[in-house]
Amino acid sequence: MMRLAAVVLVAVVAGIPLEILAAPPVTWLAGAALVIGSVGALALSMPLVTAGASLALIAYTLALTAARPVADPIASVVFGGTLVLLLALVHFAGRIDGALVGPGVIAGQLRRWLGIVALGAVAAGGLAAGGAVLGPILVGASLPVVVVAAALGAVLTVAGVIALVTAPSA
Repeated sequence: MMRLAAVVLVAVVAGIPLEILAAPPVTWLAGAALVIGSVGALALSMPLVTAGASLALIAYTLALTAARPVADPIASVVFGGTLVLLLALVHFAGRIDGALVGPGVIAGQLRRWLGIVALGAVAAGGLAAGGAVLGPILVGASLPVVVVAAALGAVLTVAGVIALVTAPSA
């Protein structure tokens, strides 16, 4: 059952770039991501799923760069949240493969994952709102200042998520 759920998540992650731009390079990368990620999901192989997810992320970036669509934070949050759930699910499924696990364990794990994804969605909403406020202020700023500010924000966000994920359960 978890393998099937992981394959569905791989299909979603590989399909989102195609919704933005179905050009040949994006299609090739998304197809490779779908094949490699699905094989990894069926084999519960983290390296293969990670490679597929990386290819999907590259396809997503290429599609956004080539199509230059209007900013859509909801699609970005769905893509990122699905990516996180995919990697967490395959990792968890690989660890419990062959074990008898009760529904309470699965439900608890799902609550934890969805809490992390919800926190990420709230953070993305806050960052989008902050960007909307700071955008007009930074119009005349030099590019290195903007890059440094963005890098600092990204580092703090990643540090917060890592601290949340690695914190011992109470």
